[in-house]
Amino acid sequence: MLSILIIEDELPNAARLKKLLLQIDRNIEIVGDIQTVEGAIAWLQANNHPDIICMDIKLTDGLSFEIFDHVEVRSHVIFITAYDEYALKAFEVNGIDYLLKPLDETQLEKSITRIKTLVNKASNTDLLEVIRKMQQREDVYRTRFLVSYRDMFIPVMVNNIAYFFSEHKLVYLVTNQGDRYAIDQTLEELEQELNPREFFRATRQYIVSAVAIRKIHQTFNGKLKLDLYPPAEEVVVSREKSVALRKWLS
Repeated sequence: MLSILIIEDELPNAARLKKLLLQIDRNIEIVGDIQTVEGAIAWLQANNHPDIICMDIKLTDGLSFEIFDHVEVRSHVIFITAYDEYALKAFEVNGIDYLLKPLDETQLEKSITRIKTLVNKASNTDLLEVIRKMQQREDVYRTRFLVSYRDMFIPVMVNNIAYFFSEHKLVYLVTNQGDRYAIDQTLEELEQELNPREFFRATRQYIVSAVAIRKIHQTFNGKLKLDLYPPAEEVVVSREKSVALRKWLS
């Protein structure tokens, strides 16, 4: 029987992961479901390590990399991440794998199957070396999003995104063609994942790409008003951010 520990702070994601794992193999045993770095450290210090740990990278109280500073992990690790797959190719070694959100059952099954075929588990030295490289890597930014539309998913490349905006507690992505899709992220999260050379947090409600800005109007009080394409509601940049916007565009 294959034992798996889940470290994931978003309960719907954890529940879906459990369901997918049991669909892949009914003999899988879920030995724990943990939401925090602190909880994971305590669990791993007190229990036998499972065959596999499915581990989100961003948790409520920090990054899951911190776990490896406190525990000698003796499990295969599947990282669950929103980072671009190209940047993480180097880490797909020695029983260490990664999956992109939203989870795809086929990819998850491939990861589980690959780990099952390994005779020897990854040594702790190999694992720590990979974690070190991940922490020291250069900044890597999103190159695409997988958006939900009706009963299907649609990949949207970042270079085809005009802007993001929030409305009624929802965040939307707008393409250069004017298509609009709701996404399950905050603007604060998007700020961390988008290349700051290409996107600017213009207001509390908008993150805009440079190519979406068609005109900039000065106002009497030092604020700037942006004309975006595709057209959007009035986007007014505060006087404090106006200087940063002009510097960013030039």
